[in-house]
Amino acid sequence: METRKIIGTLLLALAAVVCLASNVWFIIKMPAGGDKTELLLLHSLPEVIILAVMAYNFAHPGLRRSKPTIDIVHRRIKRKTNRSIDPDGYRYVSFGAMSLFIVIAFTVDLMDALGQSPFDSIDSATATLVLILLCMGFAIWGEIKVRLANPNM
Repeated sequence: METRKIIGTLLLALAAVVCLASNVWFIIKMPAGGDKTELLLLHSLPEVIILAVMAYNFAHPGLRRSKPTIDIVHRRIKRKTNRSIDPDGYRYVSFGAMSLFIVIAFTVDLMDALGQSPFDSIDSATATLVLILLCMGFAIWGEIKVRLANPNM
């Protein structure tokens, strides 16, 4: 579990570095005006919110969430509680990978707003696509392992 927590934390830290670098780069490259503030808030606020929620989940792994289920026999709605991070720690990897994927998506959109596409050269396009595929692969692998390890989640 500790290894998966370290991998997830590294992915989350990489997402934070990419978020910070893209926003600083945007502030430097974008010409002054009212659109700059609007675009910066539009692109950086969701990234920061996602990273803050993921960091909170990493810091409080025992956080429980309730899920309503219908009990047909007794005709009532029951609340079933689950932990946000599974006991085996696979969600650390999947949460870190998904936060990195979302930050990369916002960074590509931010670059497009500046008129620079990461898909202009073959090397940067290949690196971006490989990183996106790795993020999706890690996220899917982590969620499959969670479902296999804990079938009642």
